Amino acid sequence: MLILLKSRLKVKLAEAEMQQQELANILNVTKQTMNAWCNNRATPPLEVSFKIAKILNCKVDDLFQYIDED
Repeated sequence: MLILLKSRLKVKLAEAEMQQQELANILNVTKQTMNAWCNNRATPPLEVSFKIAKILNCKVDDLFQYIDED
């Protein structure tokens, strides 16, 4: 069984009317890091995920789609 996390960060950023660069600046990460998180090339650390959720006024669960592949 394989469980994947698919980022919903782009959707949440759009809902918050926030740009990737703006969130990257707040979190003190590079644009490349933010882009990787938004495009499923990397996953933010759990602590950062909680910060993102707080900034975007959502739950950590809202930031990711869980995909269970058999």
